Amino acid sequence: MPDIFERIRQDHDAARQLVDEIESTTERARKKRDELFETFKIELWAHNRVEEATFYARLESKGEDEESLEAKNEHHMLNSLIEELDTMPKDNVEWSQKFHAFAELLSHHMEEEEEEFFDLGRQVFSSSETETLGKEFDFRKDAVKSAIAPVE
Repeated sequence: MPDIFERIRQDHDAARQLVDEIESTTERARKKRDELFETFKIELWAHNRVEEATFYARLESKGEDEESLEAKNEHHMLNSLIEELDTMPKDNVEWSQKFHAFAELLSHHMEEEEEEFFDLGRQVFSSSETETLGKEFDFRKDAVKSAIAPVE
């Protein structure tokens, strides 16, 4: 079973792949762009919420409030941009450019987590804690995605 670091990295890799797919669409491929963005939006929102409730909550319990708050503030900014992108027509250059700027911020955030925050977590968590957090992450993410998935 993957530990918390592996689980977060798996989600980051999936997000990177979706970003690449979305950025490879053109303004004329609105339906495909809409579908990819809808998947991306749900995945990212669920990831951020669960990451905050598991990884960052545990960092806070270990006295690492400042780092946790920084990451949660970045999540808030990213979620705000996702909401803005969601309300915009996706068949124009403005949307493409805004999504690209968002993708750069997201990339920076994920790299910072994988380098700085993972190192911090490895210093303050035991190996059993990282495994427990990995299981908790999976359980919570499945629950969150089920709760927010569009009804068909």
